[in-house]
Amino acid sequence: MKLYIKAPAKINFFLEIENKRIDGYHNLKSVMQTVSLYDELFFELTESKILLECKNKHLLPPTKENIVYKAAQTLKKRHYAEKGVKIRLKKEIPIKAGLGGGSSDAASTLKALVKLWNIKMSKEELEQIAAKLGADVPFFLTGATALCEGIGEIVTPLKGIGKLNIVLVNPDFGINTKDIYKKIKFPLTNQVKVNKIISVIRSGSLNKKEVFSNCFNRFEEFVFPGYPEIAKIKKVLNGLGCASLMSGSGSTVFGVYDSEIETEKLRSELSKYNWRTWFVNTVNTPFDSGIV
Repeated sequence: MKLYIKAPAKINFFLEIENKRIDGYHNLKSVMQTVSLYDELFFELTESKILLECKNKHLLPPTKENIVYKAAQTLKKRHYAEKGVKIRLKKEIPIKAGLGGGSSDAASTLKALVKLWNIKMSKEELEQIAAKLGADVPFFLTGATALCEGIGEIVTPLKGIGKLNIVLVNPDFGINTKDIYKKIKFPLTNQVKVNKIISVIRSGSLNKKEVFSNCFNRFEEFVFPGYPEIAKIKKVLNGLGCASLMSGSGSTVFGVYDSEIETEKLRSELSKYNWRTWFVNTVNTPFDSGIV
């Protein structure tokens, strides 16, 4: 038996850091959205072992430290699965880019192996496993548009915001999230209430000015001083008429623009810089539809 799954990237329509917890983690509040940039995973049933292959393995942690391998191993041990799996991972989502590629791959692996190994488990149990693997993994179990709270494990699906045209711009380097967290000092200044942002997104509004008028990413104030190239990307996108924000803790910045007609203009202007770019759309269908 074989399965193929496309694991989407995500962006953050806004992201607030609320406080630091006793356990050292930070409580966040963010609205996440899946977009049409995908990693691809191929799963094939084997006799017993878990095997992971990736053409881009030089960019990834060693196999046993890889979150895809950890997801498969965790599920196998927890449910005493006798069969194994061969996983081939084709990376397109850049790593350490604020797009959640690794978390999406892990969620894909959990969902695929529950089906491949014929494991009977509740949604709640799957969410618990996902949360232990990584903060963004629970979101990717369903994807689309969702409010994520806590360290990311509390996921509340929202009404889809509809189709938006989005350009992703990456400076061709990554950022270690742990390094950025070390720069955060409390209390934070200029705290912005997020209720209005959430209510506008809940409404499913397609007006980018309305959606982004109060949006922000708290990480920007800690990332931009040390990474001026990322701040430059946002400035360029704003100058080209996009509503833009950094995604996650960086290094990718996304821009929302009104019409597909603008794509070629943006492509031409952005080609002047040594940045990686992808033109994508919001993905509002449940993540289940990615399994074939």
